[in-house]
Amino acid sequence: YTMVLHRQASVNVLLLAAAALCQSSSSSFNAALAFSHQHVVTVRPSQNAFEARLEILPRSNNIITPVNYSRRKSLALASPSDDTETTDTSSSSSTLKQDIYNVATLIGAQALLVPIAVFIAQFSNLPNIGLGSQFQIGSVAIVDGLRWTLPLFGVAGLLRIVEPYSSALKDVTRATQRSVLSVLGSTRRPFFALLVSCILGAVAGIGEEWLFRGVFQQLLTDKFGSSSISLAVSGLVFGLLHAVTPVYALLAGAASVFFGYLYNISHNLAVPMITHAVYDVFALMWAHWSVTGLEQEERDAILLDYQGAPVLSTNTYKEGHLNVSDDDDEDDSPKVYNS
Repeated sequence: YTMVLHRQASVNVLLLAAAALCQSSSSSFNAALAFSHQHVVTVRPSQNAFEARLEILPRSNNIITPVNYSRRKSLALASPSDDTETTDTSSSSSTLKQDIYNVATLIGAQALLVPIAVFIAQFSNLPNIGLGSQFQIGSVAIVDGLRWTLPLFGVAGLLRIVEPYSSALKDVTRATQRSVLSVLGSTRRPFFALLVSCILGAVAGIGEEWLFRGVFQQLLTDKFGSSSISLAVSGLVFGLLHAVTPVYALLAGAASVFFGYLYNISHNLAVPMITHAVYDVFALMWAHWSVTGLEQEERDAILLDYQGAPVLSTNTYKEGHLNVSDDDDEDDSPKVYNS
């Protein structure tokens, strides 16, 4: 009876936590689940791109942005120094450090899903700390995991064909490109991108499947006595936590149902873990390769086109990469918010 109470309490806590996360789209945990839609500018956009947008809106808790000038301001990048070579070297080093910081932050946030899953599984007395009694990484699980990526790639290819005719799918692509630019930077670096994609894919595949399928879905099945209900509820929560755009949330929810279905038919959590991880690796690499092939102006537009405003990281603003000047003498400097 105590074990039943623990499992019911765990389900209630997970549902409440999911509701709170869905209401707070700027939370770092939510951003991690959504593959880091942090919208951090890792490369300074061109001066023309900045001048095209004169209003900057406040965003999440970990970034600060100047907002809404009462009169037209001259918004420009800091002028380059005479020593162009030194400036370029310093900029490249700073960009690489920022990219590494973004990647490390994302990996750390995703990795937190594992101890959370273990804690809830132990509290609820789930078998094998939430991995399931039949968890096993072997040749059969690896082959099955790889085989089940084919439907995902097929759907992705179909959506790619339909995308030119759908503005909603274009929004999904831009959201993905923006995230990839924020995490991997705008410079094409195949080996760096492959390394990061493999780590992120593995961490996301293991952490998200462990928590959402191994723990959350299993608790829902125990509570409602129906695998269909547990698939629907876990898919809904998973989709809402990835609600970068409505269609993005819908696709993420459908993927969650697919991974849950794999777990139900295989009874081995390693199968959806492998499928999820492999798909994410290829998806990230494809997105990185395609977005870095765009012109600089196009990449600037992707980074700037978030609710109609560029978003700057705290370091970008503090380091003076953005200069704001006014022809008037009165003190009408932009306010800085740390919301």
